[in-house]
Amino acid sequence: GRNEQKSAAAVAELERAGARAIAVAADVTDKAAVTAMAERVARDLGRIDILVNNAGISIRKPPHVLDIAEWNSVIATNLTSAFVCSQAVYPAMKAAGGGKVINIGSIDGIRLNPWETYSYHASKSAILYLTKRMAARLVQDQINVTAIAPGAFASDMNKAARDHGDAVASNIPNKRIGVAEDMAAAAIYLASD
Repeated sequence: GRNEQKSAAAVAELERAGARAIAVAADVTDKAAVTAMAERVARDLGRIDILVNNAGISIRKPPHVLDIAEWNSVIATNLTSAFVCSQAVYPAMKAAGGGKVINIGSIDGIRLNPWETYSYHASKSAILYLTKRMAARLVQDQINVTAIAPGAFASDMNKAARDHGDAVASNIPNKRIGVAEDMAAAAIYLASD
């Protein structure tokens, strides 16, 4: 996300593995940009089979300090983007006879954590409900909608897990924080037949 060099490297790696790949930059909170992205992918690659809604940001502030622009930014990035992207790929998936939509939620959408991330918690709770509703409706078009609700991952966004991995891991049953391969394996399984 937001990195041309990483996108280009991912395309090159996929092409070396024998896949056709393109990178398309788009602001996932902008419906017109997302629609154009989906149309380009469908045109250039012939179809859209899988969508992973993985955009996410978080802001830690007490509720009396968090301003509405910050709130709206998190909700737009974490929740509205998943809806807009799903809506944009729907025509191509329906035309292809089905597809897979995988929404990345969070355990923080299910349980309370000690950090003051109000808009993040609200967005991740909502993404899990959105997944349930979309799954119930889109199954008639052979579109399978699922979610992954990971716990702590050592990511740029999750500074506490990255900087204090051992302390965070002490509260996790298997005593380790997540790594990218964990998320990838879950997404690959959910995208499979």
